[in-house]
Amino acid sequence: MAKRTELRVWMAAILAIAFGSVAMADNFDNDIEGMRYLQYGHEGGVYVIRFYNPPSNLMNARMVTETRDMLKWMNTDARVRVIVFTGAIPDFFIQHYDVGELSTTADAATKDATIGASAELHATHQLFLEIEAFPKPVIAAINGQAHGGGFELALACDFRIMTNPGSVGLPEVNVGILPGAGGTVRLPRLIGVARAKELIMQGQVADADTAVRYGLVMKAVPPDQLMAEALKLAHKLEALPPQSLALTKKVISTSGDMPLRDALKLEQDSFWTLMRSEDAQRLMKQYVKSNQGRPAEK
Repeated sequence: MAKRTELRVWMAAILAIAFGSVAMADNFDNDIEGMRYLQYGHEGGVYVIRFYNPPSNLMNARMVTETRDMLKWMNTDARVRVIVFTGAIPDFFIQHYDVGELSTTADAATKDATIGASAELHATHQLFLEIEAFPKPVIAAINGQAHGGGFELALACDFRIMTNPGSVGLPEVNVGILPGAGGTVRLPRLIGVARAKELIMQGQVADADTAVRYGLVMKAVPPDQLMAEALKLAHKLEALPPQSLALTKKVISTSGDMPLRDALKLEQDSFWTLMRSEDAQRLMKQYVKSNQGRPAEK
């Protein structure tokens, strides 16, 4: 018990330092043991997951596994309403996937043709699909650099806010590979094929101003304002009906891959599911009542 209390105090301290003027409540859950690369805390229903792999926050296989485990738990916990991903290392959200780990895998793959030949998607693909399918809003608060796998994770999130200065991008061609965790697929869908080729095929990263102009992120803010902006958005989302957000996210995320009529049917079915929900019935009645007696708009 003493060890658990000590861990709670330690986590509160590091979150207070990292978030500056943003007061995070001293409410920490440590039910998932054995986390090496993740730290987490919460403020109400907003849960902040911080990547921690000093010195430059490289992503690796274990970080991917830990994040998947964390999401599985948070998906079943009704207290979790919104997730914010950010980096625990100053200036690094996730610099990129560990190239040393990739190089070792490449050496093995030259000797074993079965490596990478599975019909199943690899674990990093699975993680990012799970983020996209997560029924609660997910925000990427990009502190500094998010390149390669770090930016691919951010692309799977619903909202992206970054620091200025900071940079995002998919520079994998510079080391002879391509973005291997969805970057060549998600980025063109976000900003168009021409812009995606401009960045990916030249191995370029975008600074904050370019990222905002190209639509890679919602906004860019000074570093000391990042978490305040992310938490402001998170609490706004937290206050909205969770079932409405979940189905809205599902329809937006999946309808683009469907024939038009199928997409419209999905939207229609989701609409009627929500029409029958307690939140919708209560909120619509409140809206009608609050507008009674007001003159009609001309």
